[in-house]
Amino acid sequence: MLDGVATGSKAEHPDVEAMIDAARQSVDWVRHEFAGIELGDKRLDRRLIKTVELLAKSPLSPINEACRCWADTQAAYRLFDNVKAAPAEILEPHITATRKRVAEVSGPVLVIQDTVFFDYTKHLKTRGLGLIGERGERGLVTHHAVAFTTSGLPLGLLSQNTWARPEPEWPKREETATRRVKRLARTPIEEKESFKWLRAMRETVERMPPRSKLIMVADRESDIFEVLTEAKKQRTHFLIRARCDRKLTPEENEGYESIVETLNSVEVLGTMAVDIPSNGKRKARRAELEVRATQVTIKPPKRRRAGKEWALVDPVGVKVIGATERNAPTGEEALSWVLLTDLPVPDLDSAIEKVNWYSKRFGIEIWHKVLKSGCKVENCLLETAERLTRYLTVFSIIGIRLMHVCHLARLQPDTPGTEVFSKEEIEALHVRVNNALPPLEPPSLREIIRMIGSLGGHLGRKCDGEPGVTVLWRGWMRLYEDVIVLGAHKKALGLINSS
Repeated sequence: MLDGVATGSKAEHPDVEAMIDAARQSVDWVRHEFAGIELGDKRLDRRLIKTVELLAKSPLSPINEACRCWADTQAAYRLFDNVKAAPAEILEPHITATRKRVAEVSGPVLVIQDTVFFDYTKHLKTRGLGLIGERGERGLVTHHAVAFTTSGLPLGLLSQNTWARPEPEWPKREETATRRVKRLARTPIEEKESFKWLRAMRETVERMPPRSKLIMVADRESDIFEVLTEAKKQRTHFLIRARCDRKLTPEENEGYESIVETLNSVEVLGTMAVDIPSNGKRKARRAELEVRATQVTIKPPKRRRAGKEWALVDPVGVKVIGATERNAPTGEEALSWVLLTDLPVPDLDSAIEKVNWYSKRFGIEIWHKVLKSGCKVENCLLETAERLTRYLTVFSIIGIRLMHVCHLARLQPDTPGTEVFSKEEIEALHVRVNNALPPLEPPSLREIIRMIGSLGGHLGRKCDGEPGVTVLWRGWMRLYEDVIVLGAHKKALGLINSS
């Protein structure tokens, strides 16, 4: 459960110690994360690192405000306009660092795939955008695969691709639903936007460390027959939410012809609870779910013309887990998940484990909230899609970093804050919040996170819980402003080296 992670010792979370080690010296985290950057020009490499440092220290600010002077602002604009700074090259050292973090994980790794739309409709001068909405909205599409531990700790990106949709050949209103179904049935998967799921899966498998157990987790949009066959081809595991009631081969399913029909025929294994975070449309709540599980064999869909090769594919056997909310609050839609997986589900405990793993998918929605509400990336005024793509790549990495620290605080709240934050950060935080220098005994990670939350407006009442990611973004920005001010003050007094 995303917000219900236990806060026990390192023995209870054997991967936390490695993750904490990876998060040390947060002032220099950019240099550690981009240590292997190679853009073909050493000056450009140094400029990327400095620009990321400036943006990370003031993530709510536009580029000119974050860079603070004209020279650095101009250099940042040149960086985002430089063809050598390709998104894949910017992302490469982060992927390498993510691989190292993944290799430290002893158990399964959840690689959560999802798509997010960045809306730049109001930016009339921005060129190269595509349609992203039913009302003519224009922007960019980003599909990514983010590695998480099974306890919800984000490790980093393993795949990310951003593009602008091409202009449609005809107005959408002229294509009926029937024509659309027929068109998609005769179109090869490689020519569809949904190929993004297969592409990310292939990139992830290629980049995973040896002996790591990868489990692809995705929502209903990924419920495509080709995704199931590709997972089998790539020898990777999957846990995806069913989009539709697929047809089965009756002779292999005791006469049942659909997934729902089969699920309804089996007994309830038991119940479980899942914490559902708020998303703007719904309130956060704990849902009690009835759990069922069974095995089915899915019939391949019919294809036409160029897509006919998929009609020759054999049926695919999968495990099906049903999780349906009991007694949903009045006015709230009951949570109902039908999950498809190739993982073994022999009993209730195993089914609950898989449902809990799927619930970690909420983490990627929080990451999107970090980028949009926290970093305000949709306010960026860069005037071409290519520049925006580089900018979004940089902020994707910054967003992962903050989520990483937030989850460490939940998993290991009693860890000394010095394991993750620098002496300068802790000192500036105490001066700002308590108007005094920190005590000799280092504060815990939880204490530091709560102090950062207070800078962002978190009141700290019992009913408020732990600070949320958006609040922490605001506090994070103010913390770095204080670090800069305190450092400048110390230099003026000769307390630290001015070099």
